Amino acid sequence: MIDKHSSVPIYLQIEQILTEQIDNGMLKPGDSIPSEPSMCEQFGVSRMTARKAVDYLVRQGVVERIRGKGTFVCEREQQLKIALPLDKHLTSSEVADFLNSPITNQLLHLSKQPVEREIAEILGISEGDEVWHMKRLRLVGNTPFVFERTFMLAEPFSDLTEDDLNNSKYGYLADKGYAVGGSKKEIRAELPMQDVRELLGLRRDEPVLFARSVAYLDDKTPFEVSDIYYNQEHYTFTLEADR
Repeated sequence: MIDKHSSVPIYLQIEQILTEQIDNGMLKPGDSIPSEPSMCEQFGVSRMTARKAVDYLVRQGVVERIRGKGTFVCEREQQLKIALPLDKHLTSSEVADFLNSPITNQLLHLSKQPVEREIAEILGISEGDEVWHMKRLRLVGNTPFVFERTFMLAEPFSDLTEDDLNNSKYGYLADKGYAVGGSKKEIRAELPMQDVRELLGLRRDEPVLFARSVAYLDDKTPFEVSDIYYNQEHYTFTLEADR
């Protein structure tokens, strides 16, 4: 039912109703969704509001318009799932080997900036010291799997380049004679901000698996702090525990 007194816009309420009908099988792939005039009558809204709800679903790839025929529920591709072990620190290359499919690193941002106190304390440096700030999106084929925002020591890694990050950051570290010893992660479910949601191709109010990761060199020196957003449609985490 539509609540016209709700703070949620009416077009998003209609979108959520249609999404639930698709998710529970009331509307199946290939089925047509109600026409805009039908939605106007059913929900007591203007045609503009009905069109806006459908536009939202089209942008998400949930439905498609076919000129002269109507709007239809799209076929859903089989979702690829990655099971990551919580007790291991895997590089992108190692995950790619597991999938037998290459992972693309898409660098969105790279700059040096003064570090804030929280990150400085984790990295063992002073507030205001320069660190690398980077944002990367990781894709398998055309599917975005992970978005990460990272703060990395600028020294002794001042010659880090965009090419290094688009290829292998850990390969760069190895070339400089540094080995990664592991990482510590805190993981929780989280509703992402709009920019993260759009980069990962998520629906409105769809949660992600969020991890704050601190990575260490083999001498236990912390060298980077990453906020990592995993597309939960594609990731699960596993843990083996001995008794």
